[in-house]
Amino acid sequence: MRADKATNLDDFKQAARRYLPRMIFDYIEGAAEDELGLSRNRAAFQSIELVPRYLRDVSSVDQSASLLGRTHALPVGIAPTGMAGITRRDADLLLAEAAHRAGTPFILSGASNSSIEKIAQIAPSAWYQIYVPKREDIRRDQIRRIGDAGLETLVFTVDIPIYSKRERDIRSGWVRPYKPALRSRIEALRHPLWLLNFFRNGIPTLENWLPYCPPGSGPMDVTGFFAEQAFAVQTWDLLRDMRDQFKGKLVLKGILSAEDAAMAVEAGVDGIIVSNHGGRQFDKAPAALTVLPEVCDAVAGRIPVMIDSGITRGSDVVAALCLGASFAFVGRATLYAVASHGQAGVERVLEILKQEIYLAMSSIGCTKLEQLDRSYLR
Repeated sequence: MRADKATNLDDFKQAARRYLPRMIFDYIEGAAEDELGLSRNRAAFQSIELVPRYLRDVSSVDQSASLLGRTHALPVGIAPTGMAGITRRDADLLLAEAAHRAGTPFILSGASNSSIEKIAQIAPSAWYQIYVPKREDIRRDQIRRIGDAGLETLVFTVDIPIYSKRERDIRSGWVRPYKPALRSRIEALRHPLWLLNFFRNGIPTLENWLPYCPPGSGPMDVTGFFAEQAFAVQTWDLLRDMRDQFKGKLVLKGILSAEDAAMAVEAGVDGIIVSNHGGRQFDKAPAALTVLPEVCDAVAGRIPVMIDSGITRGSDVVAALCLGASFAFVGRATLYAVASHGQAGVERVLEILKQEIYLAMSSIGCTKLEQLDRSYLR
């Protein structure tokens, strides 16, 4: 299947399933423990009904979205996804370039395989998501590098106080010290194109962490160092310290309660991303969509509220905006697309979402994003 022949986001998921070894596909698709959080995210979006309003002029629909001082061509961007380079060489760079061309934000993961500096050259409007290390000097240097590279937005992910239990990865051996189970190695032989690229390029390095490792450190050494450093004890005092150090826009990712949202506003953050980490961190956490309205009520328009976790359709984005979100992000879909089709796949994902957002807005009789509200929901 060519990228331009994909009709929906699931097409890329199925293409990635064929291209990737099962242990790598499961690393992307899997979630914590019983994976109820994963299914809960989808169920929340599936339960939403949008009410059509007819006899309205929808000949022109404007999807442009203002966010943190910039105007974007569509109200959905690319969420951070760690170790993207294991799916395809330079996957982070391809994701960033596709987002830049589409006029929408790309968030570089704190566990990315491409450096802050490389991403800034390709997508100057990219954001960086930090996994706060235990060593304060590393944290301060990474924040300095973000500013020096010209990136304006720092995303502090707060929903990983500890490592989660992802049972698919445990069974396949895709956990440190990364010794894939025999059945996983045998199954990988069924994916020769991925294997060829893997043997040609080797294990990708966590480039943003390499400067803090001893000279001559290899990819596995850097990964081990990252695992030792992640994660610092996360507190409101740490947040306030980061707020003082970083002079750009500071976004808090992983908020799932109205109380934390209100405290975040008081702490001086510039935006919130409501997220349960795609169901990958805490299986009993609520779906992001179900807590979005109360978070928006608590924030009361003082800062933008964004959302990720569970979005697979443009109509999902419209539903989230009706509930009060200012913007949305997708992660798994674009990672599947870059794995199976490279940059062309990511561009097609964003194109499909734009088409589906247009269809949803036209169907409910709404021509501007700022007009979306709960009156369109049933």
